[in-house]
Formats: sequence, C-alpha cells, structure tokens
Amino acid sequence: MASEITPIVLSPNDAAKALSISRSSIYALMRNGALPWVQFGADRRIHIDEIKRLAIEGVPSAVKKA
Repeated sequence: MASEITPIVLSPNDAAKALSISRSSIYALMRNGALPWVQFGADRRIHIDEIKRLAIEGVPSAVKKA
C-alpha cells in the first residue's frame, strides 16, 4: 500500500499556484514580511500553514500599501 507524503513546505512557485496568484506577488509578500519563509541552502520555502493563513485572512491592509 503506497502512501503519499503531504508537503509541509512549498516553493514560491507552488505557493503561487496554491493561492492562484503570480510568482512575483509571492516574492513581494515574502520581501515585505507578509509571508514568512525559511531558507534551505539556496532554496526558499514557505510553510503550508502560512499559505493557509494567507488564503483565509488575506494580506493586511498596512502591507498592501507598502
């Protein structure tokens, strides 16, 4: 019986697909601190809980103006 592993971190590309927004929007959210991320070597990853939070709460208005 094969079981599928659920990812707990996503690449910026996968996060953009999950949220149906552009990759550049993901990088802008990461840059202005609205979307926390971690770095593994040269790769940036976003925790799935942060993706879910952003999908539910949206972007705070203070960040949208930045």
